[in-house]
Amino acid sequence: MQITLRSISIALATAVAFVCIGCGGSVSPSSSQSVVITVQPVSQIVPISQTATFSVTATGTGPLSYQWSENGQAIAGATSASYTTPPIALVESGSTTVGTFQVTVRDASSSATSNNATLSAGPRSPKPGDLRYLQFEQVNLPGFMGTYGGASGNLGWVMYSIGNALGTPLWLGSNVTVSNVCEWHFSYYPLPPTMNNMAMYYQEGFLNYTTPAAYLQSVAAPYTVITSMDIQPQAYCQTIGVSWVESPQNAFDQRLEVISPAQIPAQVAQGGRASRIVTAASFDGSGNVYLLSYGWTGDTTTVYETQTYLVPPEQVRSMVTTLAANGYFISAFGGNDANGYILIGARVKGDTLPRATSINGVVAPNAGSAYFTPVVFLWEEYSGQESVFVWEQ
Repeated sequence: MQITLRSISIALATAVAFVCIGCGGSVSPSSSQSVVITVQPVSQIVPISQTATFSVTATGTGPLSYQWSENGQAIAGATSASYTTPPIALVESGSTTVGTFQVTVRDASSSATSNNATLSAGPRSPKPGDLRYLQFEQVNLPGFMGTYGGASGNLGWVMYSIGNALGTPLWLGSNVTVSNVCEWHFSYYPLPPTMNNMAMYYQEGFLNYTTPAAYLQSVAAPYTVITSMDIQPQAYCQTIGVSWVESPQNAFDQRLEVISPAQIPAQVAQGGRASRIVTAASFDGSGNVYLLSYGWTGDTTTVYETQTYLVPPEQVRSMVTTLAANGYFISAFGGNDANGYILIGARVKGDTLPRATSINGVVAPNAGSAYFTPVVFLWEEYSGQESVFVWEQ
C-alpha cells in the first residue's frame, strides 16, 4: 500500500473528529485573561487639610475586585477602582510623607498588585471661600490656566469689570508713571462655565476729588476683597489704582489703617493673631502706609503668623524666596521705587512647610498639583532693575 501525505492528513483529521465526539461541543480557544494593570496610581503632593484621590485602571476577566492598602495594611472599605483619603495631616515625626498606597486587583483566577504611590503633605491652601489669599487655589478644576487662557488690559481712566474671572494684582514698578501718565497693567483668567460666583474689578480713582481713605471705603462691600492698591499722589497723576475680587457667597469685613513704615510689623502681627489678613498696602504722598486687612466670617479662629519686609526693588526676589522657604504666602505687595516695596507674608500658626513658587517662569521643584496664584508683579521696565513676576502655591 502506498502512503501519501494526503492520506496521512485525512487520517489525522478523522482521529481529531473522533476524539471530540461527546465532549460537549466544539473546542475554542480560552477567553480567560490574567489581570493586567494598564494605568498605575500616581504619587501626589496634596495641601494639608485637603484629600487625595488615587485611581487605577486594569483589564482582566470580569468582574474585577479591588483592595487598597496603606503602608502594607488593607484599608477597610477601599474596594473600588479609586480611593479618596481623609484630609491630609502631617505625621507626628514631622515628615512630609503621609504614606504609600497600593491596590491589588483580582478576578476569578488571577491578581495583580500596583506600584507604590507616595502621598506627601504640601503647605496649606485656603479654606474654600476664603478669598484673602491664593485665590486661584479656589479653582478645583483641571486645565484651568491652559484651557481657559487669559487676557490683559491697562487700567487708566476707565473701570474694568470681568465677570466669572480671577485676576492678577496690579503691576507695580517704574512703568506706572512713565511720561507723566499713570496706568497699571493687569491680567485676568476667565473661569470655567461651571464656576460663576466670582468676578474681578479694576478701577482708578481720582484724588483731586477724594482722599485715598474715602475712595477705599467707597469700594468696600461685605462680599469683596481688595487684592492690591497703588496710590500715586503726584501733581500730574493724583490717582489711586485698585483691584478687587467679588464673591456674593462670602462675607468679609474691611479695615483700613494709616500708619508709619516702622509700625507695619506690629500692626500686621496684631491682625494675624485676630484671624485677619492684610491683602493690600501702599504709600501715600507723605510716606505713610495704607494697610487694608480683612476678616472672614467663614473662619474667625485661625491664628496667622506674619513676617514683613520693606526692601528696594532689587531685593524683592530674594525676600520672596526667603518667605516661601519658611512657609509664608505673600498676602500683600505694594510700594514704589522711591519708598521701597512692602512684602507681607503670613502662614497658619505652625505651618512651616516650604511653599512652591514660580519666579519669572521658573517653577520650584516638587510643586504638586495645586494651582499657582499671582502674588507679585513688579515691572521695572524703565528703572534698570530686573522685573519680578511671582506665582505662589
